Amino acid sequence: MISYCTGLFTSAIVYRQYFHRLRYFPGPWEAKITKLWHVWKCRGGQNHLFIDELHHKYGSIIRTGPEELTIIDPSAPRVLDGPGNTCEKAVWYDFLLPEVAVNTTRSKKHHDIRRRIWDKGFSAKALSAYERRVINYTEALTSQIDQISREGEAVVVTDWFYWYAFDVIGDVAFSKSFNMLRDKQWHFAVKLLRRAMSLLGPFSPVPWLAQIAFHFFPWAYLIRDWFKMLRWCKQRMEERIHSTMDKSDVAHWLIEASPKNGSLTSDQQWLNGDAIAILIAGSDTVASTLVFTMFEIACNQSRQNLLFHELQDLDIYNREKLQHCDYLNAIINETLRLHPAVPTGGYRQSPPGGLIVNGTYIPGNVTIVSPRYSLGRLGSCYEQPRSWIPERWTTKKEMVKDATAFSPFSIGRYSCVGKSLAMMELRFVISMLVKRFRIDISDMDKGDRLFFDLRDQFTAAPGGLELRFHPRT
Repeated sequence: MISYCTGLFTSAIVYRQYFHRLRYFPGPWEAKITKLWHVWKCRGGQNHLFIDELHHKYGSIIRTGPEELTIIDPSAPRVLDGPGNTCEKAVWYDFLLPEVAVNTTRSKKHHDIRRRIWDKGFSAKALSAYERRVINYTEALTSQIDQISREGEAVVVTDWFYWYAFDVIGDVAFSKSFNMLRDKQWHFAVKLLRRAMSLLGPFSPVPWLAQIAFHFFPWAYLIRDWFKMLRWCKQRMEERIHSTMDKSDVAHWLIEASPKNGSLTSDQQWLNGDAIAILIAGSDTVASTLVFTMFEIACNQSRQNLLFHELQDLDIYNREKLQHCDYLNAIINETLRLHPAVPTGGYRQSPPGGLIVNGTYIPGNVTIVSPRYSLGRLGSCYEQPRSWIPERWTTKKEMVKDATAFSPFSIGRYSCVGKSLAMMELRFVISMLVKRFRIDISDMDKGDRLFFDLRDQFTAAPGGLELRFHPRT
């Protein structure tokens, strides 16, 4: 048995190193042998930094696994997700099975059917129904920050922005807020979700290992939290199915579409999966973007003043007017470029016949990922790529050399269905806080924890950040 295993592993290593169809692509020798090496490297949850380091060492196309390529080229997003692409979602997206959601199904047919239902929940009419709720939570957030500031205390905005984002999505998704802004503490279900999400950091490179762990070790600490979180989401959807409320929310559209086809029971796995998907995609992304935006605004007083002057005489409760605030939108875009809400996620599988990326042939049935964190810092696409300069989207457009690399909400059929809601939240919070307060970095916090503790767990999980808010006279 020992000699058999030795021969098996030796032959696999030799084949993957010297005879595999991806052997000509550069990358660490360990990556050519096994993805477990990648798990070890990103065990601390900072895969975005590790991949960026590989990019600077090996170039724009890196072999990061026996059957995986990481491509950091501005044309990659269009090739992988743009119109007419023939790629499919990779096996990574099976992590929710047996539940399945609109953003995890690998079937284009099923995705398109489900996406049409989701689109109703984020239509212009639906967004108008959500608007007052978003404003109410934004006012509650502003009021809490004002109270803390008047007591002379710094505000741990990381907590407050997460509480805000989850309260909003709980209400918009299920008409049931987590009430964390009111209670000033984490809801137990959100704590479960955030702990469970930490699994996606080290397990993302090897989704099959996660499935093994889920199957054989459901009692283990973080895995136990994962299943508790899944059960809680299922219970919320079950409650919403049997609720008689008429209040408009996203779940209303998902549930309504099932009985029309006589399929509410058979759609249960879709409804459960969608419940999980909307909580994750609709909260973490908004919260992390708010944290990084406020950090940059606090560090750039002159640009904060420019934004204040743009908002000074504006009705910031008018969503349509905020949509046309050039500098506000530039600030959001620049934050999404430099600090993407999904740093390295978005695994795709090349079609059987392969594809071409910037003149390079990629063989078929290869896992491909094009990380936004590194794409947003390409010197070939942006001048001073590691600096936060909102003007590159307004008065200094020459600083954007190639805008095709910028796709914070993805593109094509897999583009973010909740983009309009997310932008509404971002615009309301940023405009309300900047118009009401002058914002500074706390003397005790220069942003070190924000980046040192930043974790890439599919969505970005920033570290703690303390800011001081000074009421404007």
